[in-house]
Amino acid sequence: MFLAHASWYTVKWCLDNSISSQVTTPVSSQDLASALISALESNTVSPVSAPNDIVFDILLAEDNLVNQKLAVKILEKYGHSVEIAENGSLAVDAFKARVQRNQPFNIILVSISLIWICPWLMRVLF
Repeated sequence: MFLAHASWYTVKWCLDNSISSQVTTPVSSQDLASALISALESNTVSPVSAPNDIVFDILLAEDNLVNQKLAVKILEKYGHSVEIAENGSLAVDAFKARVQRNQPFNIILVSISLIWICPWLMRVLF
């Protein structure tokens, strides 16, 4: 399921990315419930879990506590180490600290809400 603030995506994009249902915000409870049921009942094939021989050091820039917990649980399940930054400023600080120690992150995951709130974050990190 895909929840978006704008309709920049297309149906083809959703299908190409195995997204079985989509809604745009603001969304009514009924539309959200219908999309969730559709997503949960879909026959979309899940990716095959491959043995994970590579461990990544990941910076997660996410301001939502629920999303933080979910992402960390999933990433740690596959053996990766995760450092959380609750906002753009903390993400930049964590990034710079790792670069100074010559131990940069392998992957930086940034919440789309932080990109909209802190557009400068992308220029600093990337």
